[in-house]
Amino acid sequence: MFIFAFVVSILTVVFVLLPLLVGKGGQLASASSQNSPERLKAMKEALLKRYIEDEKAFESKAIPKLVWDQRKQFLTNRYIDAARRLDYINDVIAHQANPLSKTEGV
Repeated sequence: MFIFAFVVSILTVVFVLLPLLVGKGGQLASASSQNSPERLKAMKEALLKRYIEDEKAFESKAIPKLVWDQRKQFLTNRYIDAARRLDYINDVIAHQANPLSKTEGV
């Protein structure tokens, strides 16, 4: 019985850690590599649309408060991340277009 439990434990650990060692990184890695202003704008719009849909679902009692709070935090953080990356890319593009100008607020 001890051997069976040990084998099951080892297999469980391997199964849990396998995605960290094999593969391209999944959605989070691909989302962090978005560098196109058009894609970032589209991502911001999609996140905003999803936020509004989920908010309506919460108000109509389709989802509980805990789920709404978690979704709200996730969507807000993703939106902020996309907005910051878009601002950075726009700043880099503007700086490349006119390299002698100084950026304000830095």
